[in-house]
Amino acid sequence: MPDRYVLHAPPVHQRSDIFVSLVAVVDESTTDVGFFVRSLSDELALRYSNYEILLIDNGLVPSELQTVRTVLRELACIRVLRLSRLFSLDSAVFAGLESAIGDYLIVVTPGHDPISVIPDIIDLLAGTGTDIVQGISSVARRGTWSSRVGRRFFYWYNRKFLHVEIPSRATHLTGLTRRAVNTLTATSRSHRYLRHLIRHVGYGIADLHYEPICGAAAKRSVRSGYLQAVEMISSYSTHPLRVVTVMGSVAALFNLFYAIYVLTVSFFVGGVVQGWTTTSLQLSIMFFIISIVLAVQSEYLGRILTETRREPSYVIMEELESETLISDMQRRNVSV
Repeated sequence: MPDRYVLHAPPVHQRSDIFVSLVAVVDESTTDVGFFVRSLSDELALRYSNYEILLIDNGLVPSELQTVRTVLRELACIRVLRLSRLFSLDSAVFAGLESAIGDYLIVVTPGHDPISVIPDIIDLLAGTGTDIVQGISSVARRGTWSSRVGRRFFYWYNRKFLHVEIPSRATHLTGLTRRAVNTLTATSRSHRYLRHLIRHVGYGIADLHYEPICGAAAKRSVRSGYLQAVEMISSYSTHPLRVVTVMGSVAALFNLFYAIYVLTVSFFVGGVVQGWTTTSLQLSIMFFIISIVLAVQSEYLGRILTETRREPSYVIMEELESETLISDMQRRNVSV
């Protein structure tokens, strides 16, 4: 085994006496998982008395999965959660957050986020009292002009109407205290989005600007971005339904005025074409009722959306782990 893969940990007293959990989602696009895990294990073992590496298998290719199984026999403090099928990235991230047990949690993207930023995130969380640290890429996301316009509109809408300020270059690199994790995972929503939710809960956030390993994040189609934006907005706000409610109420009001106009013309103005009054009055009353019904339904749909989100957002098929799950074998959970 190359020397760079061997764990060289200094004496325990030189390491921070905290428990750090690191969550990483690996999927079919992830390569060289073995090197990533070994490098991560070396970094964490050098700096922290207790740690765990939590890999979320969200469609990892068989060859890389076999590499992970080999690493589990060689290194300690590694757990693997294998999801039953391909889930969204945020659902996979929350599967890791809900299973991690550390005092401080860090979410990283293999191949994109550098391991060297981990100490900086922990220092911000432990030293400044900040509950959340969010990574801000120094490189703008790639994409077509339509996707860039769509992102700008999405961020503007969140800032203007939802009062959620999401930086345009925010990534999934995130550091969380245990208190923040407990808050984020307490919700029963089936659709949760980390970058949006951490800005929504109201905890203090520190932005960490960094340069990703591979430059800009991967491209995403306009369709997938649009669907995710709609789902994100509808999951955390009833504002679109409120807009529909207002539109329905305004339409109902105009139809009511039109019905009054039809009756006024029929009674006080001569020369009306036969049948015009009946047809116009019938249509105006009908659309008035339909508009009222749609307005009321929109309000109740908003309440239902807010109160009911019960289906599971992910399913864990299998859990794999190292033979040793404690880095500091001298540590005890009782005092004498």
